[in-house]
Amino acid sequence: MCMACPQKVVAYEDGEALVEFGGKRNKVKSPIPLARGEFVLCQAGFVVKKVPPETAEDMLREFSELNDWTGQ
Repeated sequence: MCMACPQKVVAYEDGEALVEFGGKRNKVKSPIPLARGEFVLCQAGFVVKKVPPETAEDMLREFSELNDWTGQ
């Protein structure tokens, strides 16, 4: 099972976004116009959905708690 984590948009230009999660940055393709600071869900190198900031923060908190619980 794959789980998409919210990633923060660092930069966007011409259908490509630079996103960051956990200190790692990746380039992804985006059919959706984006702005720096927005949160997105990505799958297989593509943005599939924008995520409201409140939802992204909740998801990131849950992932952090899960990592604490599993000891990772």
